[in-house]
Amino acid sequence: MRTCLTAGVLVALVGLTGCGGSNAIDLPPAGSGNGGPPDAIAWGPRLAESGLSALAGADDEFGGSVAGALARAARAVPNGGSQSSLVDEDGRTADEVSVRVVRDVDLGGLAHEITDGARFIVQVPSPAPRQGFELAAFTGLIPGIEPDLSSYPHEVLGVWAWEDEGAAGAFWSRSPPVPPVDFGPEFTTGSAVYEGDAAGVLAAAGTATKFVADVRLEADFGDGTVGGAVSGFRSLTGGVLNDLSVTLGETGFAGDGAPFTGDTSAGGTAGSGKWGGRWSDGTGSAIGGTFGFAAVDSSLAVLGAFTACACTSGAPGK
Repeated sequence: MRTCLTAGVLVALVGLTGCGGSNAIDLPPAGSGNGGPPDAIAWGPRLAESGLSALAGADDEFGGSVAGALARAARAVPNGGSQSSLVDEDGRTADEVSVRVVRDVDLGGLAHEITDGARFIVQVPSPAPRQGFELAAFTGLIPGIEPDLSSYPHEVLGVWAWEDEGAAGAFWSRSPPVPPVDFGPEFTTGSAVYEGDAAGVLAAAGTATKFVADVRLEADFGDGTVGGAVSGFRSLTGGVLNDLSVTLGETGFAGDGAPFTGDTSAGGTAGSGKWGGRWSDGTGSAIGGTFGFAAVDSSLAVLGAFTACACTSGAPGK
C-alpha cells in the first residue's frame, strides 16, 4: 500500500515502470508522534561553497550518452517546476511529476518519492536503483538537522536522465507545496535582488559533469520583469568547469505569482535555451526554477535547476 504527502513539484519524466513494489505508508500529521526509527533522510555536506547538499548522486560524473537529450531539454519551455526533452507539439515540457515525502517501511524511515502518476516511482534514498536511469538530487536542508519533513519547508532540485529513452530533464520543488502568492509590501514597488545556488549537468567535449553554480536575479516590480544569470560553474568537488555564464533573459511576470518563462544565452557561444521559474514562497521573497542552454551544434549543453532568495544573509543555508 502506498499513500503519500504531496510536496508540490513539477517534473517531466515518463517511460519508467509502474509504481508497484514500494512499501510506503501514510505520514501522520506533524507533531502527532509515530514511534519507530527517527524520521530522517540522510544528505551530505555542503557542496563546493554552495548552499546545497546532495540527496543522491554526489559524485561528479553523470554517466551515459546524455548530451543530445540535455540539449533538447535545454531548449524546451519549462512548465513552472520542470524542464525536459519530453515536450508537447508547442515545445513545452509535457508532463507533470510529483515529489512527495513518504514513510518507507523497508527503509525504516522517510524518503522523497518522485513519481509521474501511476507510471513510475523513484525513491531517494533508492532501495533499488533503476538500470539506465540516473538521478542527481539536491536540497537546501542544513546537514545534521532532523526536521519533521511532513511540515518543514525545504526544497529539492536536480537533474535526471533515462538513457534507454534518450530523455533528460531538470526539476525544482518545494515541500510543503508552494502557497498562493500574495506579494509582501516590499515586493510591490522598486526592485529586489535574489541570490542563490544552481545545480545540474554540463555536457561538453564528450563528457557530462554535474555542477553547482551561482545564480543572481533581479526583479523590477514596477515593470513586472525578472532576469539574471547563472555563473561560476564548478564540479561538485569544487573544480572549475569553464568560464561559462548563462544569461537568464529578462521576462515578464504576472501579479498573481504565476510561473514565468524566458530565453537564455551565453556570451560568445552561438546557441539558444529556455529558463523558467516561480515564486517559491507566499510573499515573493524567493524564486525557484530551471534553466538550460545548448550550442547550435549541441557540442555544449547545460541543464539545471536553481533556488534564490532576497535574503540579507544570502542564499538559504549559507
